[in-house]
Amino acid sequence: MEAFPNEALPRSRRQRSRGSRRLGILGGIAGLALFLGAVYLSSRLGVEMARNRLPEKESEQPELPESETFRVGRSGDPLYLAQTPDALRRFFAAHPTPEDRSSANLSGLGIRRLQDSLELTTLRTEADAVEVKVASGAIAGATYWIHHSQLPQQAALDPIISPVPGAILE
Repeated sequence: MEAFPNEALPRSRRQRSRGSRRLGILGGIAGLALFLGAVYLSSRLGVEMARNRLPEKESEQPELPESETFRVGRSGDPLYLAQTPDALRRFFAAHPTPEDRSSANLSGLGIRRLQDSLELTTLRTEADAVEVKVASGAIAGATYWIHHSQLPQQAALDPIISPVPGAILE
């Protein structure tokens, strides 16, 4: 009778260790699934919050009439104009400070630097870039992209919503 209890003891320990291993594996899989679910839900929440910041319809965005002009820049301050919004973004990302931009080599970048003030008319916006038509000076009639930080009243602008001068933001 003594042989039976001794044989049963190691078997129950083996069964318990198998069970605890299985439980540990299932716990790891459940933890991984919970982590991936939290990452997914967090990204969905971020997307929805970004969508809520945008206007519901494009017609609700305040638009300036094309005939209205505004003046940017002061005499001696550089203005940076680009043919495409991507070239403008790359330039401002590569040269974040005014000192970097003033000493930058502009050849081959598609950026034009002017040291004067201009009268501009807003055509449209694309994130942090604003398409403008020059209304004064030697390049009158030309269409360029300008960074929202070079527009007047930049403290009242939100580049995510609408970096249009004169836009009413709430």
